[in-house]
Amino acid sequence: MSKLNINNSEWLELVFEGKNKAYGAYQLRKQDNSTSTKAFLSGLFLLTGIAILPIILSSFKEKPPIICPPNDLGNIIITEVHLPKKEEQKKIEKQLKQIRKADIIAPKTYDLINPKVVKSTETPENNLTKPDDVGKNISENSLALQGNIAGDPKGNTNESTHSFISAIPPIPETPLTPGILEKSPEFPGGINAFIKIVSSRFQTPEIEESNTIKILVYFVVEPDGSITNISVPRSPGFDLDKEAIRVLKSIKTKWEPGIYQGQAVRTQYSLPITIQIN
Repeated sequence: MSKLNINNSEWLELVFEGKNKAYGAYQLRKQDNSTSTKAFLSGLFLLTGIAILPIILSSFKEKPPIICPPNDLGNIIITEVHLPKKEEQKKIEKQLKQIRKADIIAPKTYDLINPKVVKSTETPENNLTKPDDVGKNISENSLALQGNIAGDPKGNTNESTHSFISAIPPIPETPLTPGILEKSPEFPGGINAFIKIVSSRFQTPEIEESNTIKILVYFVVEPDGSITNISVPRSPGFDLDKEAIRVLKSIKTKWEPGIYQGQAVRTQYSLPITIQIN
């Protein structure tokens, strides 16, 4: 026996044949399939909306901060930084621009001063010393070198006597560069010891902006080992030139002077100083 579907439209027409089809029961049964489908879809959409609603609402809430467990990093020192005012910052920027544009002045080169050679004074022919009187009339300003004279006790001899007149070259007053010296000036313990003293005594000013500043200091090592004529031709600002001069003047340890032609002379020296400001 086949199954009967009473909801089929054929059965619906058969049941309501000859009856008032405008009655509500006919309309309800005829539209039952579409009504059920609409109700099912509406219920499905409603349930889906209810399920998604908490997720949508949670996306608008502020997320709590993520707290990480503390690591054992020891004592952490936090330094409070005070930023300079706009006017002070503009002044610092101008000074830094001047430092960057500063040209390094090459040390002056000095020409070698030729020592003066003193010529011996001419002697008139009438005043020539006789061979028998050699060694008696010697100039007070000359150096005489006389060989061993072999002869009679009275001083007469047939061998000639040789005398030499020499002049000591004058010490140049103008400072010389180390490149032409026989021996350059040397600080006790070496140049590294001198740089170490300078760095330990140099007081860096408080500058807010980190930067690297270079200073070129010139000075003269005198024949007695002292340093004079300390100067900074191009000041980088922040009174760093005054500080460099102060530090070099405070060093009382004397240098071993430079040697030129066997004599201690004045020597021009330059010392570059680099300051790292963090």
